[in-house]
Amino acid sequence: MRSYTKRVLFLSTFLLLFISLADIAPAPGLRVLSTQHYDWLILLFFFLLLALVLKMGSMSSLSNRLFTDQYPSHDLKTALEDADLGVWELDMEKGTLDVNKHWACMLGYDPEEIKPHISFWNKLAHPDDWKNLSFNSFHGSQEINDNFRHEIRMLAKHGVWKWVAVNGTVVHRDAQGSPLKIIGTQLDIDNIKKAEKEIAHSEHKFRTLFHSTNDLIFIQDMDMNILEMNDAASKRLGYSREQMVGTKLSAIVSEEFHSKEQEMQNALFKNRYYVYETSYICNDEAVLPVEVSSRIIYYENRQAVLSIAKDISRRKRVESALTQSENKFRYIFDNVNDEIFMQDMDLNLLEVNQVACQRLGYTKNELLKLRPEDIETPDNSPLIKSRMTAINLFDHGIFESEHLRRDGTTYPVELSSSIVELDGKRRILTIVRDITERKEAEAAVRKHEIEKEMILDGMEEQVVYHDLDMRVLWANKAACKFFNNERSMVIGKLCNEIWPVGIDSNGNCAIMQANIQGISREIERTTPDGRIWSVKGYPLKERRGDVNGGIVVTLDITERKKAQEQIQKFNRELLRINEELKSVDRIKNEFLANLGHELKTPLSSVIGYSELLDSLTLGELNDVQKKASESIYRNAERLRSLIDSLLYLSYVNSGKIEYNFELMHIGSAIDEALANVARKLEDKGITVDKRISHEISFMKAEPQKIQELLHNILDNAIKFSHEGGKIEVAAYSEEGDMLKIEVSDHGIGIPDDHLNSLFTLFHQLDSSMNRRYGGTGVGLYICKNIIMAHNGSIWVTSKEGEGTTVHVSLPLKGKAVERKEYIDLPDN
Repeated sequence: MRSYTKRVLFLSTFLLLFISLADIAPAPGLRVLSTQHYDWLILLFFFLLLALVLKMGSMSSLSNRLFTDQYPSHDLKTALEDADLGVWELDMEKGTLDVNKHWACMLGYDPEEIKPHISFWNKLAHPDDWKNLSFNSFHGSQEINDNFRHEIRMLAKHGVWKWVAVNGTVVHRDAQGSPLKIIGTQLDIDNIKKAEKEIAHSEHKFRTLFHSTNDLIFIQDMDMNILEMNDAASKRLGYSREQMVGTKLSAIVSEEFHSKEQEMQNALFKNRYYVYETSYICNDEAVLPVEVSSRIIYYENRQAVLSIAKDISRRKRVESALTQSENKFRYIFDNVNDEIFMQDMDLNLLEVNQVACQRLGYTKNELLKLRPEDIETPDNSPLIKSRMTAINLFDHGIFESEHLRRDGTTYPVELSSSIVELDGKRRILTIVRDITERKEAEAAVRKHEIEKEMILDGMEEQVVYHDLDMRVLWANKAACKFFNNERSMVIGKLCNEIWPVGIDSNGNCAIMQANIQGISREIERTTPDGRIWSVKGYPLKERRGDVNGGIVVTLDITERKKAQEQIQKFNRELLRINEELKSVDRIKNEFLANLGHELKTPLSSVIGYSELLDSLTLGELNDVQKKASESIYRNAERLRSLIDSLLYLSYVNSGKIEYNFELMHIGSAIDEALANVARKLEDKGITVDKRISHEISFMKAEPQKIQELLHNILDNAIKFSHEGGKIEVAAYSEEGDMLKIEVSDHGIGIPDDHLNSLFTLFHQLDSSMNRRYGGTGVGLYICKNIIMAHNGSIWVTSKEGEGTTVHVSLPLKGKAVERKEYIDLPDN
């Protein structure tokens, strides 16, 4: 019979343990038991107990042995020791506490360290938790239920609070119902509590991410009914959560995508993942294009569909703009008056425009199958290889050739070839211009030169061209006859070696000296034969006024009238030639200005789209694509700078530049200039030390030109600075009415003998510098012209090997000017 009793006690203990595990808060891997589950447990326990009772003989006999004093205490202790969990027994009358070794070990104690009194339990329990226990001194003894459970913190031996689950059952009560003896179990739930905390944190983080993202998120059941949606979806679509939950997402899909919904669902259920584009109808009837990424997930222990919709409105607008731009480019490509060819590096044709097809007489498909030598004359075909070598060396080249039409006729062309990056590959872009008219004009000029030479040779006057060293550059037949030498023997000779008529009494060639000084002079000389000669000198000047030589005309004035008539004719001819040269120069300037504007239009698109690529607006890029995008942007910016310089020079050459003077903030102008070169600073790892005095704020100037001034100065400072160097920018007032700007670098510096010529057009330190650092030599020339237009000054101080400082001085309180001014700038 004792063995059956032990089994009942063990079964009771097991049931307490099972209930304690079931009552623990939900944790990973555990499920909460419902009331129905408890009913089944009780029923199971009842049948097991009934089976034991039937074997023992009667229910009352078992009850007496279990819950009366007749039950031997050592049997209870034996049953407690057999259970592999913390088990305790509390005598409420005596206040004694009896625990097994598992109870002690759970808290890190040896069983001998546990004092057999309830006060020891009180000492170990957390004060906030002890007062909630059913059997402590704060509760009336009759209030203790037959079965109870508490979760409390107890102090482990190593000084850490540890969570345990305390389950108890009242075994004996006295006549008044007060408990006399309580037994129970104690379970370590510290890891479960930590897991609960982590789950709560994970749940909070999920909710935060779910509702804080800008993308629209929907969770749907497998019938595509909405179970949950985030705040972004509600806000962007204009529907409340109550309006959407329980409905199908297809209800707000625009009509044009309805037919694709079933296709999307089939693909999703087949592959468990699907990405597609659609559009939603918002509550205000606006259409929202989205890219939806859907996948099958588990949500609340069942399969569900997670859909993340990304707003692609901006992308659609960019795609539309790109399509329009491509159509515009294609229109220009096919309608421009020049032939355009795109080739790979092996000179295979990849693309041609309609103008090329029309001029050469081929269809596009036929032309794309030809090689360059098929459309060039036999005399020019051998030059293709050398042109390719030059293009590879300099990335650009301008050549002249003759194209061969399908019908065998030819026409002269000018080829402008450049190496470009297209889809990450090097390509050759060639623009071909029909120069038939230009060649005809050049032939006319050559004919005119021949006619002019014939005219000069037919004159009786002796005409001599000379340089600044007073050496003869050309002489007509009359002069050569007078010198008694062939023309080839006269050219290169000094004046005093061959021309006694031009030498004065002091042995000087007065006329040529006057020419060099820019002075026209007329003198008379008498030769030993008694003939009187009129000697006139005409200095030859460049367009900017610099003298580069002269013309000397010697005339036998004995036939003066006839000679005067010839001179007048000659002067008229010179005037006409001068006008023609001016006309050609004007056409050149207009061409440069038009070319600059035409280049800037597509270049702006190149820069804009490279910025979109760089900012990842058009999608993620791999490392190669990022480098290609950066190269496009950097070289496009460089080309834009060159075009701006070209345009500025064309304006300078035309003699007038338009300036719009207005109030501008100096500090903002400097910040903007630094922002424009930020990428170059970053590429070389250069830091900027900026010091702008609070005493300066506004000045009257042309903002665009000031920006160009600052950009050129900063660009030079970056270009000639070392990697990881530093540039210092300072701005302050000087003497109250002058703005002083200083830009200093610690780069290579400038030799002293170059400082005075830095602001000369096209000045370069030397060819090796140009190859290493690039540049056209026009930046500082432009800066000087801008400063002169503002009545300021600019100069440079430098020490070779240590760095350079550019000084700019501008008036802060200048005289008020008109909104627009055309300022004539001197040529220098």
